[in-house]
Amino acid sequence: MGNFLSFPILIIAAILQATFMPQIRLLGGNPDLVYLIVLAWSINASLDSSVIWAFVGGISLDLMSYAHLGTSTIGLVITVFVISGIGGQVYRIGFVLLIGSVLIGTFFQQILIMILLTITGYSVDWGLSLGYVVAPTIFYNLVFILPVYWFIRRIQRRVLPRTEQ
Repeated sequence: MGNFLSFPILIIAAILQATFMPQIRLLGGNPDLVYLIVLAWSINASLDSSVIWAFVGGISLDLMSYAHLGTSTIGLVITVFVISGIGGQVYRIGFVLLIGSVLIGTFFQQILIMILLTITGYSVDWGLSLGYVVAPTIFYNLVFILPVYWFIRRIQRRVLPRTEQ
């Protein structure tokens, strides 16, 4: 059931990210709603379920951006594997792990997107992008992770079996 919910939730999140989130932009960064939802889901779900959420979220984002198909998907799937590896070492999610995942994951996701854009021929000013896009995006993601995590946990408690929570 949780995997089927990924389609409407992440497609709506990608639409909001492409249309509404740029309206609350700080410098060149804005909240990465799809990333936050995938991160919040993957912290308490199985790897299989998390990869599906990352794939659906990445494809949804890529279909609404000018970047090549797969750019966001690669970063989200790799992030899910890292979170799953860390989550296997930690029994319960703690506030520090949640914030650390947002900080490191957002930085990694943004850098990976810039690398992929550079490889595919787009011109990326690394110095400007780090200060103008990456730093504000990290700030926004830190602000939005708690409400997103709360929302996703409510959904998981209703749809996931006890063994997967």
